[in-house]
Amino acid sequence: MQKKIIISTLLSVVIILLSLGIISTLSINESIRHSLTERTELAGILASYTDYRLENNLTRLYDISLSGAVDLNDNDWEGEDSSLRTAYQYSIFTDGIFLLDLQGNIIHSYPPGLTKRNLMGVPYVKACIKEDKAVISNIYTEENTNRKVIFVLVPLKDKRGRAIGAVGGEINPTNYILTNLIRAIPTRGDTIIELVDSYGVVIASNNPVRIFACSDRNKILGNLIATKQKSVMKCHRCHEGEQSPVGGEREKTIDMLAFAPLTEAPWGITVREGEARVFAPSSQLKRKFLILGLISIGSALIFAIGVSKSIVNPIKSLTMASKKIADGNLRDPVRVMSRDEIGALGMSFETMRQRLSDSLDKIQRYNVQLEERVLERTKELQQSRRRLSKLLHELISAQEDERKRIARELHDETSQSIAALGMSIEIAGIALKENALTPEKIYELRGKVSQLLEGISRLIQDLRPPVLDDLGLESGVRWLLERHFAAKGVAYRLVTSKEFEDLINSEETALDDKTIFRLFRIIQEAIINISKHANAKNVTVSLLYEGSAMRVTITDDGVGFDVQTVFREADMGTNAGYGLIGLKERVALLDGTVDIASSPGKGTEISIILPRSSLEVQDV
Repeated sequence: MQKKIIISTLLSVVIILLSLGIISTLSINESIRHSLTERTELAGILASYTDYRLENNLTRLYDISLSGAVDLNDNDWEGEDSSLRTAYQYSIFTDGIFLLDLQGNIIHSYPPGLTKRNLMGVPYVKACIKEDKAVISNIYTEENTNRKVIFVLVPLKDKRGRAIGAVGGEINPTNYILTNLIRAIPTRGDTIIELVDSYGVVIASNNPVRIFACSDRNKILGNLIATKQKSVMKCHRCHEGEQSPVGGEREKTIDMLAFAPLTEAPWGITVREGEARVFAPSSQLKRKFLILGLISIGSALIFAIGVSKSIVNPIKSLTMASKKIADGNLRDPVRVMSRDEIGALGMSFETMRQRLSDSLDKIQRYNVQLEERVLERTKELQQSRRRLSKLLHELISAQEDERKRIARELHDETSQSIAALGMSIEIAGIALKENALTPEKIYELRGKVSQLLEGISRLIQDLRPPVLDDLGLESGVRWLLERHFAAKGVAYRLVTSKEFEDLINSEETALDDKTIFRLFRIIQEAIINISKHANAKNVTVSLLYEGSAMRVTITDDGVGFDVQTVFREADMGTNAGYGLIGLKERVALLDGTVDIASSPGKGTEISIILPRSSLEVQDV
């Protein structure tokens, strides 16, 4: 018995420790794998964004060729200047854009200060002209000036589609444009994010001192770029030429490196972090677990020995007595001579033996009562679960409603206004450079900015109109009608019943703010739809309370529509019917029903019925 207690205690402790260790190790390893995957995804996102920027700037160069303004033989550079200047603006070509003839000579450039020279000796220029394809180079070092530059070139064609040269741009790798792509990403500790070319030379880095350093001694990154493969690998910091701050010696450390290639250029993105930092949680857990295991095993051994000696003998006597009781012998007394807890337990056994027969009947009665109580508690738990599920559903639905509404309004008004403003600014910028900018154009820009600000102000008011909190639902609805119809000359009317006013104003039956806000949003959705699409002359909103339900009726004499067609188009993913779908979703959250009656040329009537139970404050 004593040996069994010791062995069982130690075995239990060991099993528990092993289980906790395995679970913790698996969790940490999964966390590490997830962390590495996140780094690979981060590298992929940066690579995709860099590809997007490069693709946009390649398009600028192609536009020069397609513009039809390039003629290398007419000695008139006005058209070429305009095309080069347009492509140069807001581009990444920091050192300028130039035109090459078929012999690789720079014959024209913007800005005009670019040195005219022959670039046919540059392999990337030669490939673009001879192979008639777009080329983005690695970092190239010019022989005469030792200047490092990146070439971006596309074939140049005349109006007949014949190749007449190339148009290219020069990028200074140290320019802030490429560096900001990397440094905009927040990092921690020794994490390094870099843009490298196919030779492993660093183009941009969040560590400025590493620009132009070689990070691919074994050509691994070059092979990954050539095959367009993502990867996670180990690498040694000393291979990349970094030096320790002490004594100038290279510090040999192992890093985890995540890599993603670009598609538009022979480049790639690397995200590197020290292996010690990545695997630090696992190492710390192993050390702590070893210390905890030793302490637990030692404590369990001491405890098992002491407990076995103090309880084995008394337990034997109690075992015999319990067997007698189990056999139905309630006459023989339980005798335990110990005076400790085991002795107290023996006295309890004796008391139990004396009362056991009397308790059997009580236990049976208690079992019946217990089953009844368990059933009641089960019902209460089920009710609580349903209430919780309902609350969660309402919360998620309310959030999604607001997101959909804001997205629609931003798409319909704000984004279009911003796009129009952007185009106007670009036109004004071109006019300014051509000395054709007039005060009328500036006033026009200011007017568009004012319209944009008004739209944003309306969106803010729609999110939570102050009149709703200050004056209540009726005033809020009246504000909606005035705002959307007064300026358009549409006649509107708000009808309320005395029962509805009593419901809103009475302290005993007053609706809570949540319900009022939802009612307001339902009516707002309908009014906005009428204002945008109905082309109505008269609009009526009725707020009635009939004792068991609230009825909200919204009618107009507008152009109407085919209800089934609109909802069918909405189901197919078109932009039609989003407002009506949002209205139905809001009403459903209040357990209400919506009836929409409309036909082309006969106006529309929206009837909403909300039951009393959905309008009352719920104590959940």
